[in-house]
Amino acid sequence: MKTILVDDELLSMQQFEEECCDINEIELVGTFDNALDALEYAKSNRVEFAIMDIEMPDMNGLELGQELKKLNPDMVIIYVTGYSRYVVDVMKIKADYCIMKPYDRQDILDAVYRAKLLSKRFRKRMRVQTFGRFEIFVDDQPLYFGNNKARELFALCVHREGENVTMEQVVDELWPDRPYDEKVKRLYRKAIGAIQDVLEAHGLSEVFVNKRGNCHVEREKIECDLYTFLEEKTLTDVQLNRLREGYMIDYEWAESRIMQLMDMYPELEDYYCE
Repeated sequence: MKTILVDDELLSMQQFEEECCDINEIELVGTFDNALDALEYAKSNRVEFAIMDIEMPDMNGLELGQELKKLNPDMVIIYVTGYSRYVVDVMKIKADYCIMKPYDRQDILDAVYRAKLLSKRFRKRMRVQTFGRFEIFVDDQPLYFGNNKARELFALCVHREGENVTMEQVVDELWPDRPYDEKVKRLYRKAIGAIQDVLEAHGLSEVFVNKRGNCHVEREKIECDLYTFLEEKTLTDVQLNRLREGYMIDYEWAESRIMQLMDMYPELEDYYCE
């Protein structure tokens, strides 16, 4: 979990860093001794888990927590305090957990375990991989449509980042050599039906919307490497290696995306221009 630590006490912050440095579930992306700095960071970076003190200058931890929740309602927030009187305030704002100072490694492990349980409630069941080959996973298991054109149509909707795609646009991309007639429209409807049937069987019918000759994916309901990169402008080593293979490499209509990604991530240019 991408984690920030906010505490104006340097020794407390150092202790936490030492205790959690080898906890695999925590990716410490920022430490702040000022709540306003932490808030500014969260406005432009993904934060999944925040551990913060309550008594801080300029903005206290309770106020910061409320602002962070506005940015990301799914964020797990755990407070650290040396004053028992704050526990009631923490409960009133429905924070996820509270650790009392002084704390030890077991307290941190307990907090991380609770954060993991809480984060699972918000985890998106569908994960889509666009770097390299296009792959879809539901609950970490591969998803198959049983219809190649249905799979490609879903890929096209993911590629369009949740925007509406018209029937004409789908036909142009998926059946470029076919006339736009009733036969090809039936193929389109068959692909739409296959997507709907599979998603409904997995309890994910809300992910894909088809209405009045337009279709799209609900971007906020899926986890997608492309969307994460467009938001964060960073790549993990695994994502970079996949992207070096290409982007949705099975589909010609997806080739133009590489130029956009190279502009955003110059390290790719050296590879593709070899």
